[in-house]
Amino acid sequence: MNSAPIRDALAGLAAGRGLREGASGLFGALGYRSERTTDAGSVAQFLDTFDAGERLAARQRSALESWRAVEIVFQVTGEELGRDGPFGGAGFEAGRIESVLFLAAELEDRPWSRGALADMARAANRLFAMPAVVLFRSGGMVTLAVVHRRAHKRDARRDVLERVTLVKDVRAAAPHRAHLEILAGLALSRLGAASSLDALHEAWERALDVEELNRRFYRELFGWFSRAVGECRFPDDGAGAGA
Repeated sequence: MNSAPIRDALAGLAAGRGLREGASGLFGALGYRSERTTDAGSVAQFLDTFDAGERLAARQRSALESWRAVEIVFQVTGEELGRDGPFGGAGFEAGRIESVLFLAAELEDRPWSRGALADMARAANRLFAMPAVVLFRSGGMVTLAVVHRRAHKRDARRDVLERVTLVKDVRAAAPHRAHLEILAGLALSRLGAASSLDALHEAWERALDVEELNRRFYRELFGWFSRAVGECRFPDDGAGAGA
């Protein structure tokens, strides 16, 4: 996949583009678009709406209350995966399980630990029946958080939130090549035909698997070394030659 659209979308986030517009641009560059959205309002209004049942512990709610802004970018449903362009459909449905929610949150401009970001991503996911992919923007840094969920073994109405995978601290103005490649690996076009949301989640897990990313890195490193050995020539300045 050509990484130029991803780079351009990140540049928009770095330039201070509106949070919804910037996040929508990045997700759109990865092939995810939808007209299913709703206004989240302020952070306080967002929490009043979606945590009315007090699903969050006090610590989790406090973490989300530290957000400067939040946007519900859009919602993608299972039957819409195979369509081209904006998926369309009805409006946002908070209780719809067969869907994926794309959120964006503006954070205070300071370094954030992996643990803090993972905790916020889990807390956001607790608010919704469907999985939520969360984009965090903090100053010039962008982090993408994906929470791996599985069905509860004894209660089919509930999901268990497991590990959180982060594509962390992407420099929006000057992204590292490795970050661009990881993001490109999440593009809908790279994941193959996803016949269902379960298939899409499995594809995301493969794309973000740490061991697979490490294997890819070392394959590329070995390929570079092999080319370097065959192509590089160094001048013979006589160093080490016998007297």
